[in-house]
Amino acid sequence: MMGKRRLSPTPKGARPSKQKGHIMVSRNLFCAGVSASFASGITAPLDVIRIRRQVLGYSYSQTSGYSFCYYQSPVVVPRKDATSVIDILKSTAKYEGVGGFWTGYSSEAMRQWTYGVARVGLHRVFTRKFSDAKNGEELSFEELIACATAAGVLAVPLQIPFDKIKIRQIKDMWYGKSRYRHVFHGLSSLRCCPEFVSDFKKVFPAAMVRTIVNNITGVATFDFLQQRAGSHLNMNPMIKTVIFSTLSSCCVTLFTVPFDSLRNRIIASPNKYTGLTMAFLKIARDEGLFGLYRGASITAGANWLHNFIILNMFEMAGSFWDRFLIS
Repeated sequence: MMGKRRLSPTPKGARPSKQKGHIMVSRNLFCAGVSASFASGITAPLDVIRIRRQVLGYSYSQTSGYSFCYYQSPVVVPRKDATSVIDILKSTAKYEGVGGFWTGYSSEAMRQWTYGVARVGLHRVFTRKFSDAKNGEELSFEELIACATAAGVLAVPLQIPFDKIKIRQIKDMWYGKSRYRHVFHGLSSLRCCPEFVSDFKKVFPAAMVRTIVNNITGVATFDFLQQRAGSHLNMNPMIKTVIFSTLSSCCVTLFTVPFDSLRNRIIASPNKYTGLTMAFLKIARDEGLFGLYRGASITAGANWLHNFIILNMFEMAGSFWDRFLIS
């Protein structure tokens, strides 16, 4: 009976004697940051559309004024509710121009160089360490899930502050003026807000569930396909990466949409949705279960494309590292 196949100690094309310890950790974190930030730049317009569809696409009573911590959106330009993707496209282009589709991108870029690095990079670090502990044997799907979950748990606290800033910038600019001038002003404002800790607790469960599901269906599934099917396909490694990233991105699209909606709504309206369970029950009561899938088509497209770009860019960045940065 044949034993389990073994993983090579280093990626194909790498120089084994150099890819040890902290160098391998640095490689994985670098590749994660490059791939995640690049992907978010490509998908930023889809992010703006899906977030506005999720948090503004229902009956919304807007209160004027700007003497608050961060709950209200300052009204400058009154607009109708974002009842369709077409409404959002037209209104964003009319009032904000092309740049409006990259609203909040500075926050998203910072988010990906912290949260994205931890979510994807630490998963790669954990799987490599786990495999080395098993003398190079392949990891089971359960072990890959454990690595993806651990990386997600560590990444979530880095995600929430930047998500709050980005989502509120995107929401605010629908009304003409953001409460945050830029990401650093947003971080300073959150630090000074007494409500930040309570709001952090409200959104933490939804963000945790979304991140873990995203990591398992995206990165862990991709790694599992590479391990189990990669050696049986006689084709260019880049083509295999495209195929496996396409399949795993479909899994991400299928499972993350409702959790994405719950997280974004809690962040945008922490007084209305006081936690994961309350948000789920309130949306189900007021809008039906399909309310969780508001903007599902654009959300699915954004999640699919983001995951696809990250997985492919990670491999490309890794090849660049191995070729040019390891001497």
